[in-house]
Amino acid sequence: MSERHRFRAEWHDYNGGIYFITICTALRQPLLGRISCSSFYPTELGKIVDEHINSLPSHYHNVEVWNYVVMPNHIHLVISVGTRLIASAEATVTNATKVAATSMGCLKGPRHAEPVSDFHHNSSLATIIGAFKAGVTRTARTRLIASLPVWQSRYYEHIIRNQWSFDNIMNYIDNNVADWAGDCFYEK
Repeated sequence: MSERHRFRAEWHDYNGGIYFITICTALRQPLLGRISCSSFYPTELGKIVDEHINSLPSHYHNVEVWNYVVMPNHIHLVISVGTRLIASAEATVTNATKVAATSMGCLKGPRHAEPVSDFHHNSSLATIIGAFKAGVTRTARTRLIASLPVWQSRYYEHIIRNQWSFDNIMNYIDNNVADWAGDCFYEK
């Protein structure tokens, strides 16, 4: 199996859970928009990306998009795949966040489980992200008559395993545009 898949958690099959996803544009070019005065101004491609993110739950009954941000050269998503978590009665709705609860994530690796051997390239998460990227590219080529590559070939994923991680990631996404100059993907 290719070494590029070996960074995935061996104890998890990526068919269910809450994930923080980052997808970069090809060569990290600012194809999706620009940021000025702490506001994001999407390009036509950025608008297509936004449409496709919002349509994910209509294409996949087991997917919920809880938060996201489109940036000039990447996107961040928090999505739930194949799991319906129980929110506490004190759940609140925050700025761009659909759900916030007191016990999100909580996915822990088993102590004595057999490792997953396929490195997750056919998992639900990989299929969803692959279809999302392909859909955006297909729509861009139809509407914008562009043949440039839109995405880098891979994506980054983080399994959200506890409430602290969930809260920090949601806060990071909510403030990503305002904190753009300090972002690791920032390029002038």
